[in-house]
Amino acid sequence: MTEEDIKKLEAKYSETKIQHICVEWFRNTFPNVAGLLFAIPNGGTRTKKSGFMRKYEGAIAGVADLILLFPRGGKCSLCIEMKTPRIKGKGGGIQSSSQKEWQGLVEKYGSEYVVCHGLIEFINSVCNYLRADPRPYINDVLRNYYKLI
Repeated sequence: MTEEDIKKLEAKYSETKIQHICVEWFRNTFPNVAGLLFAIPNGGTRTKKSGFMRKYEGAIAGVADLILLFPRGGKCSLCIEMKTPRIKGKGGGIQSSSQKEWQGLVEKYGSEYVVCHGLIEFINSVCNYLRADPRPYINDVLRNYYKLI
């Protein structure tokens, strides 16, 4: 399987499924810090009442989908916004204005922020942040992608 094959498969998946695959890969690959990567349940549809309750409890528009609370390279955390893959002829998911605004805020105060369009970009981003070579991990995924889904 190639990286392009994975992108084509992921183009058929929801952002939620892609995020699940990425989180599972991370937790299996880095079990010692698995609990430091968590999802922020900001998106999706909800009732007016549940939306009000989320805001009442402190929800903020634009917060990244995933946060890795692990300081590295002078940064206090890695904030990851997941988007659907970019395929030739198709743009893939794009950030909203509130997501861009939140990105600027967290970068200003010492976090790294990335937008990942699928598993390969996620692996590259996480490994770069953790100062690990992504190539062996990507090669493993190319051989074993179907075990992840």
